[in-house]
Amino acid sequence: MALSRSSSWKEHRLSSRLECDGTEYSVDLVARKATGVEGWKMTLVFLPRGEGSEAKLDLPNAASTAEVRRHVTELEGADDRLRTLLREAGG
Repeated sequence: MALSRSSSWKEHRLSSRLECDGTEYSVDLVARKATGVEGWKMTLVFLPRGEGSEAKLDLPNAASTAEVRRHVTELEGADDRLRTLLREAGG
């Protein structure tokens, strides 16, 4: 599911319920145009569905909207990969 704030901001829900170490998270990939960045700056945002702390992990920049979509396709439903990335983010 893609949510949009403006043409310079894209948000994609990768997982509604990712369980990791006893905590459930919603996981979004946020892509935004940023000053001084060619293409899109991408960040994974892990939001706890109850108790817990939010975690964020910056991904490599995407050169195009198609590259953002490719990352979404690769990560959507890839729970084991998302858990690994959450642990890298310190969650």
